[in-house]
Amino acid sequence: MATWEAGVLEEPTVPAAMRELFADLADDEERLQVLVARLAEVISQAIPEYRTLPDEVLLAGVRHTVTAGLGSAKQGRLPDSDELRGIAEIIADRARRGLSLAAILDAYHLAGQEFWTIVAQEGRRRGFTDTELLPMIEIVRRWIDGVTVAAATAHHQVGIDSAREDEARTGAALRALLDQPVRAESAGVHLVQLGLDPIGHYAAVRGRAAEGVTAPALREGFPPGSSVIAVVDRDVVGLLGAAVVVDERLGTFGVGPLRPAAELYESGVTAGRAFAAAAQLHRPGLHTLDELRLAAVAATDPEMAKIVSDRLLAPLRDKGRYGDDVWQSVVSYLRHGFRVDETAAAMHVHPNTLRHRLAQFTVLTGADLRNPADIAETWWLATVDPPD
Repeated sequence: MATWEAGVLEEPTVPAAMRELFADLADDEERLQVLVARLAEVISQAIPEYRTLPDEVLLAGVRHTVTAGLGSAKQGRLPDSDELRGIAEIIADRARRGLSLAAILDAYHLAGQEFWTIVAQEGRRRGFTDTELLPMIEIVRRWIDGVTVAAATAHHQVGIDSAREDEARTGAALRALLDQPVRAESAGVHLVQLGLDPIGHYAAVRGRAAEGVTAPALREGFPPGSSVIAVVDRDVVGLLGAAVVVDERLGTFGVGPLRPAAELYESGVTAGRAFAAAAQLHRPGLHTLDELRLAAVAATDPEMAKIVSDRLLAPLRDKGRYGDDVWQSVVSYLRHGFRVDETAAAMHVHPNTLRHRLAQFTVLTGADLRNPADIAETWWLATVDPPD
């Protein structure tokens, strides 16, 4: 198959008389115009998508392609990089105008067949036998192969570029709503740009996608119709029109309360706090401050966490593995609602062993698990620095 690199065909494959035929077609302006018009007609009649193109646009594209094809054929070579690049620009324009890759490929194959028919007729008029025309079929086939590669590559790149542009526009509109306070009128304009009802109520989303999760996969994870999501690198920003359930494997996200357009900044602030807390607590999925409650405060106050850690964890770390066992026991005791037997069973230790460790926690740290203030500080630290 032809590639983007020039490939010279061997001399016996393209006889001089055949090269002369191609040269005559290329250099005769009147005949070239007739050829271009015929190929454009074949394409527009057979492929409905091409009827959306202005006539002058279709003719210009066909002429460029035919001129490039005849220019390389009369030299006995495949299209070179510059020729294919020019054709790729035409294909990219077609893609931006909404034509599908299937339609574009069909157009080139139909035009190639018609081109071959016209050239074969001219060849027979000049005395070529069918056997002598066979190399010409190979020239056309290999030339179309090269164009097909260029078409697929160019169309795919336009799709990627278009998706990036859409993502950037969506992200810009979302950030305009969530990064700073916006007047109601301006907020409504941004919502319309996002395809949302300007008088609707929405909840802001902030978060980060999990490693390896693509933007399309992420958007599929947020139900379409009720959400608009954009991804910049792995940072996620969006709006939800209703409560949703999000797969934890997609990443970690915070969601704010439902608010009208003019109050989406406040919802964004809340979403950011919920995300920061969930990330610090290593809790994937979608979270609200209502759900995280005081854990969100604990997770986002590093100064207090350090104060409590210096008081409670430092003495335990001095005891090495035994101190770790004591801390594990205290945390499990809190999580099991201060029930000794249930905690001991969960840890696979004797209840008396657990009681001894709890007593040692008080001896080593001075914290009394019967004192509400000490319980609160212990819970705080267990929330932000849980045992492995």
